[in-house]
Amino acid sequence: MTQKEADILYIKQRKVRQWTVILVILLILAIALRVRIRDVRVRGNKTYTAEQAEALVFSEYWDRNTALCLINQLRHKKKSLPFVQDYEIMLTGPVSCDLIIYEKNPIGCIVYMSNYMYFDKDGVMVESSQVRLPDVPVIEGLQFGHVVLGKKLPAGSTQLFNEIMNLTQQFSLYEIACDSIRFDEFHNITVDLAEDDISVYLGGDEDILAKISVLHDMLPEIRNRGLKGTLDLSTYNDKEKGSTTSFKVKADEETGGATSE
Repeated sequence: MTQKEADILYIKQRKVRQWTVILVILLILAIALRVRIRDVRVRGNKTYTAEQAEALVFSEYWDRNTALCLINQLRHKKKSLPFVQDYEIMLTGPVSCDLIIYEKNPIGCIVYMSNYMYFDKDGVMVESSQVRLPDVPVIEGLQFGHVVLGKKLPAGSTQLFNEIMNLTQQFSLYEIACDSIRFDEFHNITVDLAEDDISVYLGGDEDILAKISVLHDMLPEIRNRGLKGTLDLSTYNDKEKGSTTSFKVKADEETGGATSE
């Protein structure tokens, strides 16, 4: 074989190798583009159901592609989702993954510019949405200044800010679901409990921790008796022996009372 023939043979062999590599890459890509995530296990979700969280993260067709999902994870490319601080997609197989949700966990909100503005346990505004989350109380009866996401609730005074934080944190701690927390012109407080058709008049902020604690203790009995109406805790004082509370049921129902120990 002459040198020229050897060179021609080498070129042909190199082209064959190149096309083989290209075909293999195309084949791998074709397979990769067809492999999709079908089995998703959701963890850490409270605000959203598992189905809702999965639908938000995998909202578009290519979101479920395993290869692209892995690439996006390596690039830290994620969507901005309402009430979600962060999330992780951990592939557990070619067609399965764990979706771990880290929520913002708001404990209260105000209505501002026709939107619900949610704040966390530190009073920082974390979300603006037209969606009303259940069991997150709306603060009513107060005028708030300019509201900015990432900034603290503009309550007007440190004392009022601390009072709002104290209330929302305590209700969250005792897992008492509230629909609203209303302030009157003298800053007396009335709380509407979610789904119970019960209002609780707390009055001023004196002994507020004791009032919420006794409310927590009384609620099971009130619910067991099926009472609907207003519970007056405004004069309750845990340091005063014989301190009482009253429950005024709604009109057309039997009038009753409750006494704290």
